[in-house]
Amino acid sequence: MKLTTPNQIAGKVMEIRKGAVTAIVYVEIAGELNVETSVTVASLEKLGLYEGKDVVLIINPGDVIIGCE
Repeated sequence: MKLTTPNQIAGKVMEIRKGAVTAIVYVEIAGELNVETSVTVASLEKLGLYEGKDVVLIINPGDVIIGCE
């Protein structure tokens, strides 16, 4: 995956709390720091996110976007 932003942090999905429309995804970075991000259920399914999956957090001012292979 190639992106134009240098603000990328590798992590692992530790927990997913799925609601009717959105899901809260908890990503562990740096061994013990957790980041919480919100995605739509459609995006959760499109990315195939699951607990234990390696992901990349893409940090935009005001936004955290999840990317994965």
